[in-house]
Amino acid sequence: MTASSLRVHDLVADILKRAGVECIFGVMGEDTAPLVVAAAARGIVCHPARHENQAAAMADGYARATGRTGFVTVTGGPGFSNALTAIHTAHRAGSRVVVLAGAGNPGEDDREPGVVRRSSGVSWLKQFPQAATLGLLGIPVFKPLAGAAAAAATRAALEQGRRGTAVLVLGRQLLLEPAMPADDPAPAAAPPASAGAVDPQEIAAIADLLGETWAVSRPLILAGRGAQLSGAGPVLKRLGELTGAVLATSLPAAALFDGDPYHIGLCGTYATPVASDLITQADCVLAFGATLNPYTTYSNTLFPRAHVIQVDADRQALGRFVDVDLGVAGDARTVAAALVAELERRGHAAQGFRTPEVRASIAGHAIDADHVDRSTPDLIDPRTLMLELNRLLPPGRVLCIDGGQHARFAIRNLRVTGPNNFMQAVDAGSIGLAMGTGVGAAVGRPGDTVVVCVGDAGMMMALGDLETAVRLRLPILVVVSNDAALGAEVNVLADLGMDTAQAQIPAPSFEAVARALGAQAVLVRSRRDLAAVAAWLAAPGGTPLVLDCRVNPEVRTR
Repeated sequence: MTASSLRVHDLVADILKRAGVECIFGVMGEDTAPLVVAAAARGIVCHPARHENQAAAMADGYARATGRTGFVTVTGGPGFSNALTAIHTAHRAGSRVVVLAGAGNPGEDDREPGVVRRSSGVSWLKQFPQAATLGLLGIPVFKPLAGAAAAAATRAALEQGRRGTAVLVLGRQLLLEPAMPADDPAPAAAPPASAGAVDPQEIAAIADLLGETWAVSRPLILAGRGAQLSGAGPVLKRLGELTGAVLATSLPAAALFDGDPYHIGLCGTYATPVASDLITQADCVLAFGATLNPYTTYSNTLFPRAHVIQVDADRQALGRFVDVDLGVAGDARTVAAALVAELERRGHAAQGFRTPEVRASIAGHAIDADHVDRSTPDLIDPRTLMLELNRLLPPGRVLCIDGGQHARFAIRNLRVTGPNNFMQAVDAGSIGLAMGTGVGAAVGRPGDTVVVCVGDAGMMMALGDLETAVRLRLPILVVVSNDAALGAEVNVLADLGMDTAQAQIPAPSFEAVARALGAQAVLVRSRRDLAAVAAWLAAPGGTPLVLDCRVNPEVRTR
């Protein structure tokens, strides 16, 4: 292609290709169509979705499952607003996602307040304050206003996308403008963002506290999403060895310490009885990359008398939910490594929780120890459902869980191994994103068993993109917990002593709908019906299997 024929859409596609972009999810619009075609012509695989919200969730799931940057393209205006919940979710999760958004009518997103410009055709219908909305949400946005600025804006968005979520707005008129070839290629990789140098005095203060054995004899290391994103797992395990700490995680970092004999699992509302007992005994909590929100601390009741040391790359997270003795602004892995080095220099060693009795207590816990099956002849107990799936599925499964009551049963009874094998895209409080998250995870992790756990209401929001999973031949297991109700809202209304009828919404046959969309499907009313899962695993054929699980609505959880 000659310089005179090069358009901005070609220029952006060239930069994406040189940056190593493998695939883009999205719903094409008239504004983004030239970029999608140009990207595909350069060997970037473009996966069409059926809804923009699910497309953005796919990019998020891809990023969470692989640790690489996920890419999604949406048309300006309605396409962008359709995707906004999933974009906001990815941003709040710290997911590495780049959104390639159109802008509809030239300049429509750039008007100053009170300025009216002419628009032609139907473009005026698509006007939406994209940049202003992103600014309110704190999401970085890059919007070149001329072809000469497109290359720099694209590179800046890619750079931000290696650290978190970014939006690159490329209007239709801009993409069609002539452009000069980029002077230099975008970097293929970049080091992770640093939160700044570690303060030796802060490290010394933590080490001093840990050395006061009269004050600290039973420490707990609590790792959150920030620890997982920074790759702090191994160094935190070493810190646990030096201090005698037990290891726990918040929900987003589930399985970060998998395989360690002193890993007690989740801290907070999903903690096991063994974990809850040990957590409440802790006299010092070393929190790395965990916000210590009410879910993690059980509304600040789990360790109110413990010394709390909080490390987080976001300075504003320090002490946001609980009072802390010391807050350290820094990358979890960097700070933990500095603390380990200081403790080793001092020759620090402590037994703490690390006794044969504690180890045996952790190892002896069984997730089904207190389970009493409440299945009926026609309805399966949702706990029984998840426990049986836990037995049937391979240990390396990738688990994508939607929001809702059903999630509590799945999280408590489906074991996950590996730090990138668990994802729950509810960071903006929405249900309905698990299907898209699962598609993205399956694209990014071919050969792994991806499991999507979703309620009937969440599945209705995402039915169109079950077809995307079929079309892409992704072997995803979709577990629909069908209680014909908004389960969490039933709980709320019941607690208020109000009639729950408005939250009872009959669902269609997901078995029939899934078959019509080309998936395999089974109606599940008992444990016996789950034999279909074993058969599906034994004969992989690149087709999703949907389980329409009629669960007993009388089994509820809080």
